Amino acid sequence: MPTLFSLALDKSLDLLGTTLGPGMVIGVLIAAAAAVRLYRRRAAPAGPPRVRHFTLLRTENADGSPVRYETTLPTGTKITPWVGGRQRLYELTDVQLENGTYAAEPLDQA
Repeated sequence: MPTLFSLALDKSLDLLGTTLGPGMVIGVLIAAAAAVRLYRRRAAPAGPPRVRHFTLLRTENADGSPVRYETTLPTGTKITPWVGGRQRLYELTDVQLENGTYAAEPLDQA
């Protein structure tokens, strides 16, 4: 059976080469391989969003510890959590701090 398949493939490629020319066969095969690869890459399901912990810089809880914020939002996103009885504007960054959390930089002047 593998011999029959090999013979059929050889005949079909020979027919394709006769129809399109020898240089076009290679181009068609490369294009088909690229299309299959792109299709498989896009078909992969995305994983669930990852929860990341951010430390809101220049903020403190009542006990003096820094305020933490937990989210699945990507870096560069602007958030407005309630801190000290009012909303403040922060931007999430990809800068990792010593305690393992990421920095959220304040954008408003307080």
